[in-house]
Amino acid sequence: MNKMIEANQEAVENFGKGLSHFNHNFAESGLFTDEKLAQLIERYPREYYMINTMTAQGDKPEWRSGEINNVSGEKVLQALTEGRIWLALRRFDVVCPEYDELVHEAFREMEELQPGLKTFKHNSSMLISSPGARVLYHADIPYVCLFHVRGRKKLWLYDAENKEHLPDRTLEGVILKETEEEIGYEENWDKEASEIVLEPGKALSWQLNAPHRVDNLDGLNVSITTDYFTPYAQKKYGVYYTNGVMRRKFGMSPKSTSTDGLGAYAKCAAALAFKKSGMMSKDERTMVSTFTLDPENIGQIIDIPQNERREIVQL
Repeated sequence: MNKMIEANQEAVENFGKGLSHFNHNFAESGLFTDEKLAQLIERYPREYYMINTMTAQGDKPEWRSGEINNVSGEKVLQALTEGRIWLALRRFDVVCPEYDELVHEAFREMEELQPGLKTFKHNSSMLISSPGARVLYHADIPYVCLFHVRGRKKLWLYDAENKEHLPDRTLEGVILKETEEEIGYEENWDKEASEIVLEPGKALSWQLNAPHRVDNLDGLNVSITTDYFTPYAQKKYGVYYTNGVMRRKFGMSPKSTSTDGLGAYAKCAAALAFKKSGMMSKDERTMVSTFTLDPENIGQIIDIPQNERREIVQL
């Protein structure tokens, strides 16, 4: 097998810590042609995909979830090319191991290049989105590596340590799944952001929990996004999870977010107990389908009447 990635020393040293740019050759696998993508879309069970539409770039942000509506994979791909639609095909490990293998090989190579790097809980999705589509300002729970394959997109990355851009209570809410990861955003924050244009064959990973937003520039955009944890990311998750429970269920105002020392380990243990108890599950956000793809007018959507909208179940 040919090497999956090519990275300079700075990219290797920053991976799993901060901003890391490097190259990949996923496209050489032949798995990202229109034909292969259409076949992949048709393989996907409902519980493992999300399809969304959004307002145009420059308009007031709105993000809606929907249904493919038994449209063929070929026509879904056409709708993605002609509309303003974002499709996430989740859980490679369950549905499409041939794509999962590309990611695992890339991470194996990165860990070989950086002795001591330990990543785990890799969770990959295919993102296929329209020219002009966008992803709203949000923060992810684990680290993220984005392997970009087709089209061009622009990312704005913001400092995760800036409490104005990402207050502790907001990050707690993301970790507790109170929201779909979308969070409050002010346009004037852009002057403090890093702006990065992603071209095909480029990969990018960034600071843990760093808020970001994305605008597609041109072409059908195709990427693989992989969530991953490191020991530090897992400890931070545990600390913020427990702080969120303490704040919401016990009326406390936790101040420390340190991942060092006995206090952090105690919070991680508490987080595991809280999660096992299920005490926060009733407060988790629900997602509802509000549209379907129009099988007759490709690229258009049909609103689902309010009384027929159903909760989306994801595994």
